[in-house]
Amino acid sequence: MTVFSALVRRAAAEAELRLRNGLDLLAAIAEDRERQAERDRIAACDERIRRLEQVIEGQGRDLRALRTELDSLVGQLNDRLLPRIDERMDDTERDLTSLATGLVRAGRETTAQRSRLETVENRVSDLRGKLARMEQRAALWRDLQATMARLGDDVDALRSRLGARPALPPAAPLGEADARHS
Repeated sequence: MTVFSALVRRAAAEAELRLRNGLDLLAAIAEDRERQAERDRIAACDERIRRLEQVIEGQGRDLRALRTELDSLVGQLNDRLLPRIDERMDDTERDLTSLATGLVRAGRETTAQRSRLETVENRVSDLRGKLARMEQRAALWRDLQATMARLGDDVDALRSRLGARPALPPAAPLGEADARHS
């Protein structure tokens, strides 16, 4: 603001000098009344210029005081906030590092669990296949037992038709015959 007020003073001084030179020249040419009126106008202008300079100087002081206060506030904020910001940044970096590590571990564990799950699914699929084959064999075995029972009934019916021949001891079911021999 010092530069601005100095420029205003310089411009005012230059204007005043030119006005006075011009007025002196006019006063010499014109009458005294006109000269007095011009001097009154110049005096009024001088007074306005002085008031403007005082206002500008006051505003300059206010701005310098405001600038000083603002610099002080910025310094205080920096002193209070910057150390905490560094701590917070360090905390955030640690948190991000642990989060990234956790995500990597979770990814590895997920991959391991996925492979275990695939192994279990393959094993369950194999067991289901074996169970289906076992059920087929059991159905075949039941059919075979039913057929053998009908065959035994048919043999008994044939024997009864053939007469009273002494019959061989009845055949035991396969399971019982194996139990007798052992």
